[in-house]
Amino acid sequence: MTSTDEKVMSVWSHVLTYCQAKKIVRPDADWADALAAIVIGIAPLFYLTIKSWTNGALLVLFLLSLYGAFQRPDSYRALWTDKRVLWLAIALGSAFVAILVSQILRLDIQTSAYDGPLRPLAGILILLHLTVRKVNFTRILQWTCPLSVLICALEVWLNTAPTAFWGNRWATYFVDPLTFGQYSLLLGFLSLFMINLVEKDGPVAIALKLSAFIVGLGLSIGSESRSAWVALPVLFAIWLIAIVRLRDIKFLLASFVALAVGCLLAYLLVDFVHLRVDAAISNTTSYFDGGNRDTPVGLRLSLWRAAWHLFLMQPLHGFGDSGTPPLRSIPAIASYYTPALEFMIVHNGVHSELMQNMIRSGIFGLISTALMFIVPLVVFWSAARSPIRDTRTAGFVGLGYIAAVICFSLSTEAFNLKFLASFYALMVAALAAQAIWACPRQQTSSDGL
Repeated sequence: MTSTDEKVMSVWSHVLTYCQAKKIVRPDADWADALAAIVIGIAPLFYLTIKSWTNGALLVLFLLSLYGAFQRPDSYRALWTDKRVLWLAIALGSAFVAILVSQILRLDIQTSAYDGPLRPLAGILILLHLTVRKVNFTRILQWTCPLSVLICALEVWLNTAPTAFWGNRWATYFVDPLTFGQYSLLLGFLSLFMINLVEKDGPVAIALKLSAFIVGLGLSIGSESRSAWVALPVLFAIWLIAIVRLRDIKFLLASFVALAVGCLLAYLLVDFVHLRVDAAISNTTSYFDGGNRDTPVGLRLSLWRAAWHLFLMQPLHGFGDSGTPPLRSIPAIASYYTPALEFMIVHNGVHSELMQNMIRSGIFGLISTALMFIVPLVVFWSAARSPIRDTRTAGFVGLGYIAAVICFSLSTEAFNLKFLASFYALMVAALAAQAIWACPRQQTSSDGL
């Protein structure tokens, strides 16, 4: 063995020892376990600031999972007796299956359509791997999540070109304001969730996580992403009711009144918040009064209406990504048709995850979307009620993540970008794996899956 090899082995020995001491991996873990823990732990770190960071993390974890499957095949096969694993695998693989079945029925095979769905599909093997290896994801996430938010703030401050490109709406060089606003808010709230959740925090940890929450909220406001702001009361309610466990009805009402007052003050004191809210109200009023339909809100309303009519035309297998007929030729759409609506349908999608998949894959797209949201939601809801701390922690964080993504999906495609699909696969696989290995099936609540 050369001196270089000895140094590498020494470094990995120290890393493994540290991970074991911090209870990130189990006491008998090996180098592959430590590497998996590090990769999944730092996956959120540059999620919004380095292009392909999340996709790279997914690829490395998938390769490690393949290695683990060949090394310990019996351990992986044994997990299929757990209904949570089975249902999660169905959910993670459903997008791929929906595309495949609908294309076969249309006799229209387009391999490019599988790029996004392959990422959650890879998450199945990662789920098995992290469950067998018993990686405690939240023990690293509690640090990398708030650091990710602070790195986002630094990136926006240092590189102003993307913000200028988007008309002074905060963004990074590869993340648009809508997505940036959504996930900076989500990562900020997850940082808040994890105060004293993973373990008893000291003053430094509390300051870091609280700072990340405040900065994340500010970044979301600066992005002017209304689709992100929709998730704010939902995440606030999860934190207040599930994590803080506030049960006094008077305090609950007072807290939500305080939230409403905070939103009102933002509306009154922050110019662009005022303008964005007023524009949404004005756009909606104009649309239903027969005025301009090509406003941001008006186009969304037309897109959703058109998507429903297109689904009814081919409910079994949909139209794929490029097979929609000319909208002007459809009588049900002609009354609100505009060239801008046609352009959006063809080039930008319908700004709804559910509707987009219904157009693309018909009823199979609808089922797939429901599975991808509902199955993790049920698993995390059940885990959040567990008496076991590691399971409960994964449940609360997972509940916040999936609830936010559901809110975002109402007015945008949640997985239209590759790194969004990769992040979904990583978060669901890692958090669900922790919930499962920390709480075997026989110890879980009778509720849920």
